[in-house]
Amino acid sequence: MIKHRNPRLRLFGLLWLAGMAGVISLVLVPLPLLPEGAPPVAVVRLLVLVQPAILLSVAVLIGVRLAHRLELTAPGTEALAAGRSWRQAMIPQLLPGVVAGLISGGLLTAIALLSRPLLPPAYGAAEPTPLLVRFLYGGITEEILIRWGLMTLLLWLGWRFGQQRQGKPQARWVVVAIAASSLVFAVAHLPAAIALGLPLTPALLGFLLIQNSLFAGVAGYLFWRYGLETAMIAHLTVHAVLALIG
Repeated sequence: MIKHRNPRLRLFGLLWLAGMAGVISLVLVPLPLLPEGAPPVAVVRLLVLVQPAILLSVAVLIGVRLAHRLELTAPGTEALAAGRSWRQAMIPQLLPGVVAGLISGGLLTAIALLSRPLLPPAYGAAEPTPLLVRFLYGGITEEILIRWGLMTLLLWLGWRFGQQRQGKPQARWVVVAIAASSLVFAVAHLPAAIALGLPLTPALLGFLLIQNSLFAGVAGYLFWRYGLETAMIAHLTVHAVLALIG
């Protein structure tokens, strides 16, 4: 197997391209009704892609620069970037990712069913996000943004200033990083509900925050314990379960 001279640069490129596939898929999301005098639809769609593309670039750079210091990894992608067998690197991640995704998907379905009587009717009638967007942006891009970028940065801050860079990151800083990034992940889903014109009642607000933060906690643990791709596999499995159950 050929060894590449600059694996970190290749790692950046591979993760960025994977994340950009999800960003580009956002063109499939229906736009809300534009007011009179708004820019053309093509311009609006382009603008919609700019912010996540910038955030993705920053998140990938943060992870490439800091993750290895914290023993956070993306085993499959790192192996591919270094010219090693990515298939062999992915094998330990498959089972925990799928199992965690199946359990999380079942739990989120149960929460949705129990919450349904409390949620506004507009939520059930809202047009669902296209499945391809859920897989590419949700399953891949969001994991790069939240886990590889934000969680890595938060853990590095705790390790840098809380431990003075001594030893491995302590468990308390891992918990803080997972919890804080999970809350950000949950809150980040609220603008989509607002864009759909949904009334953010206390029940809907609590439902969105609890459902998304619970899975984000699972994904954060998987990233820390096994690697970034494990969190991606779990996220993809969750969306597959929710799509099959409907």
